[in-house]
Amino acid sequence: MKHLGIIGLATALSTSVAAQECNETFDGTFDLIQTAVFERNGCTTDACHGSAASGGLDLSPEVAYANLIDAEVESVAAGPTMRRVVPAKKEESLLWINLAAATLPDTWSAPLRAMPLGGLPPLSFEELELIRLWIENGAPENGTVDGTAELVDACLPPTRPLETQPLDPPPAGTGIQFRAPTQILVPQSEREVCFITYYDITDQVPEEFRGPSGDTFRYNRIAARQDPLSHHAVLVNYTGAHAVDSPVWGSFTCGGGTDDGATCDPTDPVACDGGVCASTPQHAVGCYGFGPGDASIGFGNKSLFNTMAAGLGSVEGIYAEAPLKGILIWNSHAFNVTDEPGKLDIWVNLDFAAEEEQVHELQRFTVIERMFALDIPPFEAREICGHYAVPPGTDIIELSSHNHKRGLRFQTFEGAFHCADGANAGDPCSPIEDDETLGAPDLCAGAACIAYQPPAGGDCDGDLQVRVEELVTAVGIALGTNPHSSCRRADLDGNGSISIAELVVAVRALLEPRMRDVEESTIYTNIFYADPAVTKFDPSLNLGDAGTSDQERTLTYCGLFENGVLDPATVKRKSTSPPASGIQGNACREAIACAEGRVGNACSSDTECDTAPGAGDGACDACTVGFGTTTDDEMFILLGASYRD
Repeated sequence: MKHLGIIGLATALSTSVAAQECNETFDGTFDLIQTAVFERNGCTTDACHGSAASGGLDLSPEVAYANLIDAEVESVAAGPTMRRVVPAKKEESLLWINLAAATLPDTWSAPLRAMPLGGLPPLSFEELELIRLWIENGAPENGTVDGTAELVDACLPPTRPLETQPLDPPPAGTGIQFRAPTQILVPQSEREVCFITYYDITDQVPEEFRGPSGDTFRYNRIAARQDPLSHHAVLVNYTGAHAVDSPVWGSFTCGGGTDDGATCDPTDPVACDGGVCASTPQHAVGCYGFGPGDASIGFGNKSLFNTMAAGLGSVEGIYAEAPLKGILIWNSHAFNVTDEPGKLDIWVNLDFAAEEEQVHELQRFTVIERMFALDIPPFEAREICGHYAVPPGTDIIELSSHNHKRGLRFQTFEGAFHCADGANAGDPCSPIEDDETLGAPDLCAGAACIAYQPPAGGDCDGDLQVRVEELVTAVGIALGTNPHSSCRRADLDGNGSISIAELVVAVRALLEPRMRDVEESTIYTNIFYADPAVTKFDPSLNLGDAGTSDQERTLTYCGLFENGVLDPATVKRKSTSPPASGIQGNACREAIACAEGRVGNACSSDTECDTAPGAGDGACDACTVGFGTTTDDEMFILLGASYRD
């Protein structure tokens, strides 16, 4: 199956990267791209983009960056809002789409034509990955994006905190921009904090963009940007009982600008010259226990912005709604792995939705139930799967995922894939066979992983199978001895009776059950934890209305995780794990295997890991990976956006 190649490709890439040596030095990642991608692939020749002759784009070294970042494309075929490079948004960047369409034609298609042109070969996967990492890390003009030097034969300066280009606010009267205060992260740190800001945009929202009550506004597009130090950011309206002047929030100071650090009034929109007035950031996972205690962000539907699931801007007519004024809760999880202090700014733009664009209100779903089943022993791999029954009448417009660095693959399938029989009969499973090098246990213990298509008729209980007793029930309805309600699904034309033709359909469904095809059922795949794919559906994906069963509306989602299998040095270690407490969940509580010395052996002390008695080279430090909020622990979340009539 072609899906198996995704893991093999990622593994092969990591192997080839490790084996390369660098013979050429560059000033930074974009300087490397200019030479290794643009120049060496003929993009800077006069016939191509060495001038503005091709598509109005000049990629000459002195102007290339300015001509790419946030540069609107004049071509009608690319769409009215397409830009050449949108920092941190490869799926909105024409440069990436055109190049990926040539290298990965099964996944990406160009709006006009794939690049390069003129019979030149597509970029290699390594070159394309170089572009992807640069864009997703904010497309910085200067500095080194981690992981890019190893992709090609190059040497780059040590990594420093990167900064992206600020996001311009929408034109007045068309939208609004919310900003977080500038945060400074100390070197070699990771933190998750919460703080609040206040806003009142009543005078900035024209009447046609307001909700029926008059005290809300409606928006239909989210554009956000943040410096690359961020792992995730969530922005929600506070709906609790405390006003902005309540002492529970603590003091307010200016973050950024000329008044940085000065005390400020959060209700004064000009209190901070060039900065943002905000409460003092407090360490809080998901904002649980933050402030007055009723300000957690939870996993609800009403976030204004969430880096893990945007959900707006891809399908016309979808809108969301928010108050014209109130308190904003910011949840920011970020890390700085460099040796210098790093800056973190966050900008969120909301475009107002006109009345004719306010057709369906956005809904979001966040599925976390299987996250707590994460249990990956040291030097082993595990696959975890779950089922999610989509509510009836739901139109899905977007699917995404969230996991951390040990998540190799996240996939979602249409249908309730389960073990056909055996000890694990009925358990959710992945129909994709595991890469043998990982050695993850078979979820079905040798049994087949299958999913049924809805039968053409005769399925009385909605479990997608027709059994003999259901056929007998349908015959009884046809003879008048059973009530029609005992098997409504056998009545295909809905006329209140069951005909011979409808019985024939039921018999055929009994003898020849319809099975789902794996390729056709695979609707989402992601292999980059730090840059999760977002699959958009236009037209939307509707799995059934109120007359369908949960089985018909079920998605199967699976995550493949490894803990030191591909590289023993990456195994989770107790010595580098934070203490287990509260919502951090299953952080490392006990080391159970050798991380040094007799690597991989079971242990309870360092001496058991020594390569020889008294050698002193052993470390009993490797432990199981479970659910936790740091990037060294794991998460397993299915995310989606939808609407319902």
